[in-house]
Amino acid sequence: MLRMRVAAAAFLVLGVTLGLGGCALTQKPETVSYQRRPVSFNPAQARDWLTQYRQSKGLTAVALDSRLTAFAQNQANAMASANQLSHSVGGSFFSRVKSAGLDDSKIGENVSYGTYTELDAMKQWKNSPEHDENLLMPGATRFGIAIARAGERVYWAMAVAGEPSRPEEAQAFGAGAVVRVVRRPTRVKSSGGLFGGLFGG
Repeated sequence: MLRMRVAAAAFLVLGVTLGLGGCALTQKPETVSYQRRPVSFNPAQARDWLTQYRQSKGLTAVALDSRLTAFAQNQANAMASANQLSHSVGGSFFSRVKSAGLDDSKIGENVSYGTYTELDAMKQWKNSPEHDENLLMPGATRFGIAIARAGERVYWAMAVAGEPSRPEEAQAFGAGAVVRVVRRPTRVKSSGGLFGGLFGG
């Protein structure tokens, strides 16, 4: 049975306080130029980080898997195209698993935005308990991660899974499937720290 955990964070809208004393009302506003922020994306580094993290907990290593990478890329592309963080923007999780030809008995997915390196994305998921469950999925041996950009927003998607089940068991992919979603947790003010604004649903 599909269990979806949604973790969200509060956003602070940062404004500028204008001091009007001594300034003429006709003063022209200052023009500010913004430079597109670069993105670092190295799937092998993400794999190595995840393997090291899992092995520190006594769990199996993971290897990059082309099917899971394609699965993650399709989801990242769909989110960027819609500019929306959602597991269902490209179709329901189960329908996407089917159409990707994944018959795995256990598969998990994390999605997020708001980070610009693969290691920051992985650490963001690590610090959210619901998403950390996918990173530490028992028996996982395969891993895929992908990004897609919509303006300044970078969408991340990752999938982790165990060894494929028997081909004839087409229904097996539904057993134990878990989905996680995390929104950008930056600029959150709370006693719990940076991730204090996250909640599980």
